[in-house]
Amino acid sequence: MALKHDAGRGNPMPRWPLYILAALALAMAVFALIRFLPDRDLPVKGDAPDTDAPGLEQNNTPDQENVSGDEPQAGPNADVLAEADLLARGYYYDEALALLEGKEGDDIAAKRTEFEGLKAALVPYTGRYYHIFFHSLIIDTDLAFDNIGHSAKGYNEWMTTVSEFQKMLPLLLENDFVLYDITELVELDANGKAQPKQILLPEGKKPLVISIDDVNYYDYMKTDGFADRLDVDENGRVVTIVKDADGTEHATYDGDVMPILDSFVLEHPEFSFRGAKGIVAETGYAGAFGYRITDLDWFTPDEQKAMLAKVEEIAQALRNWGWQISSHSYTHNQYWNKLTITMDEMAYDTGRWKNEIEPYVGETNIFISPFGVHFGADEERFRYLIEEGGFNIYCPVGSNMNAWFEDDVFYMERLNLDGYTMIKHPERVSNHFFDPALVLDPARPPMD
Repeated sequence: MALKHDAGRGNPMPRWPLYILAALALAMAVFALIRFLPDRDLPVKGDAPDTDAPGLEQNNTPDQENVSGDEPQAGPNADVLAEADLLARGYYYDEALALLEGKEGDDIAAKRTEFEGLKAALVPYTGRYYHIFFHSLIIDTDLAFDNIGHSAKGYNEWMTTVSEFQKMLPLLLENDFVLYDITELVELDANGKAQPKQILLPEGKKPLVISIDDVNYYDYMKTDGFADRLDVDENGRVVTIVKDADGTEHATYDGDVMPILDSFVLEHPEFSFRGAKGIVAETGYAGAFGYRITDLDWFTPDEQKAMLAKVEEIAQALRNWGWQISSHSYTHNQYWNKLTITMDEMAYDTGRWKNEIEPYVGETNIFISPFGVHFGADEERFRYLIEEGGFNIYCPVGSNMNAWFEDDVFYMERLNLDGYTMIKHPERVSNHFFDPALVLDPARPPMD
């Protein structure tokens, strides 16, 4: 029996409480050490943070605000109050209070009262779930829409530009959305049945899940204005590697959803509930994160070792910064789209993901369905995917973003915020999020 979402769920456990507190306490020392690290081999474009602590770092910008909106504190408790404010802005109320333990002063007492009040004001969320998804972002619209190589029509319909995504984030924040970890929306009861997990949020806030399909940087995209691959900078942060026309490579912080969203949360911690970011969905047939680890025979033994290590490094960095990684199938073959996949093909697809991708990106219980396909809950092919793949979160595509719990699976439909939806069905976006006209890139060609 399917259980539709209409009930509140419980307060998730901290993801990195001790790690974050330690990182914040040592931020100044880390910054001092970073100055003496060797320069990167790649030039860096875009704005990078001055700290290496994942998720809740202070970005040291003049407009960094505290929870109360007051001017920065002065006096002997200024540093600890600033760190506690930053934690509280990201809904780490217990951690913020712990940071004030043993400290004295009227300013400390006032902040303790403030944080206790914010924690007490959390209420069970009983509304609907929201899940939006993207493909890798278009960086250079001239290349994407020039009809050289891949068809401009496909990019125009199914992709989102960097400019559009950057404009969406402030609108989502203004409309009271807060990023939430999809794995904290579901729990299994004693009988192994999927159940909604209670959420506690400030009154009026709405949980939002963001996912990105095909973060693989396929060969056909290489000359069409997209990033080339992911990498990790010296601070442990995921960056995009972008190639110029002459082949020069740059490490950038604005080349895809992940680094852009990381930057936005650094500036606006209140947009992320306890460090949550989104889901990076990987296929396998072309490797992972832009590295052809499933075609290792193309490379020397040293290159093979380096690529496998790099994929592991990127996967860990993503998780450190609050990202989940999911399967998007191994093959992404048309037999998924047509729902003609046989049991043998399902076993092949699932087995190759488990054996060739999961060992390097890490275990996951999330499946982002290729082409957004739905299966019947009792279908043999679907049950094989769930049981052999170890997935209890299944995310197809649905314009209504329905979510339901049935047997041992949490189903969460996702809405594509791409050119097709924003131009052909703008009401799907405006009904829940914002007017697409506010973000549409003027570089888009007309859509038939």
